[in-house]
This record gives sequence, structure tokens and C-alpha cells, in this order.
Amino acid sequence: MIARLFGTVEETGPDWAILRAGSVGYRVLLSPHAMSQMSPREREISLRTFLLWGEHQESPSLVGFLDAAEEDLFHEIRRIGGLGPTKAIRMISIPPQSFWEAIAAGDVGRLRKLKGVGETTAKKLVSELRDRVPSSFSAPSFPESPLSGGAGSSEGGSSPRGAVAAVREVLVSQFGHSPSEADTLIRRALSRNPSARTEEELFHEVYRHGVD
Repeated sequence: MIARLFGTVEETGPDWAILRAGSVGYRVLLSPHAMSQMSPREREISLRTFLLWGEHQESPSLVGFLDAAEEDLFHEIRRIGGLGPTKAIRMISIPPQSFWEAIAAGDVGRLRKLKGVGETTAKKLVSELRDRVPSSFSAPSFPESPLSGGAGSSEGGSSPRGAVAAVREVLVSQFGHSPSEADTLIRRALSRNPSARTEEELFHEVYRHGVD
């Protein structure tokens, strides 16, 4: 398996580059962020690579990354149900650090500006990746709920009422849902998973199946 390529860029296209390594030219699929960092005929560069060959592909594709941070982000995105590798690489149009900052902040508006990302996908990215944000970033915290007497803690464990109130507040104030929409989303989530007790579990359940 090809894990690294060292060579010079001979040609570029909308989302690919041909990298000459010795006497062989490799066509490599790249993210918009990586493409923005390249120029034809530049000096020798190094790319991390991943061989992509699914059952619906006629031939394998070689995906390239500028560094480990970009490759790690790609693998995190592609594991999300309904996205996959091709969509994942096209979403990386900003530096990985900026991407994770948006996830950590729950910045749906910023994520919606990425290629191929709409409202539902942006919220799904936050829901699925918020627990995988690298340690150098802080995950968004839920506001303290007056119903729970604190953010999800009591001697008996997390308060379901407190979790509902906190998640409802996030859906309305951060994600732009109306109060009635938030109530509907939470009600559906609890019907699917009545055991969800914490803010994190309930929020994940709300967006695990997407929204209408």
C-alpha cells in the first residue's frame, strides 16, 4: 500500500494533482485546502496518502494529505454515516485546525460554508465529532439548566429534566430551531432512546438520524 509520496507537482486539476515520483506520475485526489497550498512545478513535496477502493469504484483512487492533521480529520469525517470518503475530502476546504475550532464551538454557520455541507450535515458534523475534538481544543459546554440545579450533576447522577432543558436551550439559541421544533426533536429522540439521561447522550440522539 502506498503510504507516502515524494516528488514534484507536474499538473493540477480542480481536485487533483499529478505528482511525479521518479519516472512515475501519480494522480492524487486532494482536498480544496491542500489544492490551495499547491502550485504547478514546485519543488519536491511530500504527501501522506490513502488508497481508496470501494465496491462501487471501477478503479482505485489515491487520496493525498499535506500532513497528519489533515489525514486524521479526513478519517474522522468519512466514518460518519451518509458521508463517506469522497464527500469527506471535499469538505476540507479550511485548515484542519479551523475545522476543529468550528466543531468545538458548535459553529454551524461556519460549517455550512464548506463544500457540500448544508444545514443538516453541519449539525450532524457537530453531533458526531464533538466528542472527538483533539485535546488542544475545548468542546462546547451546555448552559447550566435551572431545572437541574447545575449542568447535569446530582447525587443520583444526571437529571433527565436538566438534560432536556439544556439541550432544548442549545437547539434554540445556537442551532436556530423554534421552541416547538426543539421540543419535537427531543421528544422523537427520547422515543428512540428512552435511556438517554445526559446532555451529551440526548444531543447525540437528536442528530443521529438527522432532522426533517
